[in-house]
Amino acid sequence: MVSLPENSTELKAILGQLDKALLDKALEWARKAYKTILAQTDKALAEHRAAGMQIEHLRDVWYQTCLGPVKIQRRQYREGKSYRYLLDEMMGMNKRSHVTNGVQVLALDLASMMPYRRSADVLRKTSAIDITHQTIWRLVAKVADPYLKKTEQELKWFHATGEIPASDGKQVARLMVEADGVMLSLQREKERKTEVKLGIAYEGWESVGKDRYKTVNKTIFAAITGGETFWSGMSLKLQRRYDLSSVGETIVGGDGANWVKEGARYINGQFQLDRYHLNKELTAALGRDKKTKGKVWQACLCGDVETGLRIMAAVMKQAKGEQAQRIAKAYHYLRNNSYGIEDYRMKLGEEGKGLRRTGAMEGNVDKLVVRRMKNQGMSWSIKGIRRLLCVRLLVLEGKLTSWLSDKNPATPQLNLPKKKLHRIVTRLSAQEPDAWLQAGLPVLYGPNASRPWVNVLRTITETPNL
Repeated sequence: MVSLPENSTELKAILGQLDKALLDKALEWARKAYKTILAQTDKALAEHRAAGMQIEHLRDVWYQTCLGPVKIQRRQYREGKSYRYLLDEMMGMNKRSHVTNGVQVLALDLASMMPYRRSADVLRKTSAIDITHQTIWRLVAKVADPYLKKTEQELKWFHATGEIPASDGKQVARLMVEADGVMLSLQREKERKTEVKLGIAYEGWESVGKDRYKTVNKTIFAAITGGETFWSGMSLKLQRRYDLSSVGETIVGGDGANWVKEGARYINGQFQLDRYHLNKELTAALGRDKKTKGKVWQACLCGDVETGLRIMAAVMKQAKGEQAQRIAKAYHYLRNNSYGIEDYRMKLGEEGKGLRRTGAMEGNVDKLVVRRMKNQGMSWSIKGIRRLLCVRLLVLEGKLTSWLSDKNPATPQLNLPKKKLHRIVTRLSAQEPDAWLQAGLPVLYGPNASRPWVNVLRTITETPNL
């Protein structure tokens, strides 16, 4: 209850909190309406339950909703030796978690971007949702585990049978694929670190500003696994989207790691050493010698790797100590990746002029993994990494909401007329809010009616003429 203001200072203080007070009142009314609708729905479910289903008890439970926690009383049924809550089933709840899909989507979306404690804190400060970071951690597990299990079973079936899954059958002339790995710190594991392998595939580029581009129709895959298994999973995901047999050319970009080059062979693609890592190696080796670096760089772009190697060898003979070691390292890097150094666009001639180099992977590694899971003193279990990666990709690909609906068991046939359920929701949600919205302000007509601050209140509360 807010007391009436005595002066303009108090009025200013009240108005400063007015939005919060009105929101709290609106949420209070919404929770009552929500509770009433579910009570009527539970009653309708009881009236139309299947024969042989006995009502045992009325039991209370707290639903975690976008409106805040709501205490719901629903009927428990016994069917043979098993017990059920039909209302929970209708709401998509399981026995140990009574969190609505709306709350799950918000919590998981935040958890994919920031630590669990921070996610819970943001929800608490910006909404009526009040759940702990442990609850969010459990939600991540409950959403990710079935998805990971499903993906693993599909991959095993693919390996065992070679059967190509159902596909959208999209046909493209060229597919760009890039891959890279990032090391994450572990806790409570035998190893101190593990590598997350990340791959993206896209059809081309789209301009979003001056000298700025974004990839078109990006597909993402991430896993903690060996190279061959990673590429099996990546190709399986691509098979669901594309008719890979119709792809004219596949370019596979990477930093020269063996598992990336093996992936190019696995998906019958052409390996391209990305220019970020090539420039990084040459800069580390040659430092401020921009003239020599420029000669090697141009030779590499044209595919004349032997000339680049001869230049490096000549410089290496004159170098000493650590500089000689750095040049030798870059020399072997060029030789080991010689067949992927030539710019793929050179072979295409005129057709290659509208294309761009590979190199989108570095930004994607940062956005998809590093920002959320690396540094800041973070360390993980392997299971925790897999779960969070799974949820993060579901969020980024816009598949989280559909997966939340798919993963819950199908609601059994309850013989509940749809029209009746529709009437319950429509009638109760259309009711007028509680009397507090209709309440008057006695101060407008009392002894203080002529005071300036009362006139301000009168102006605020008057309904404008439309």
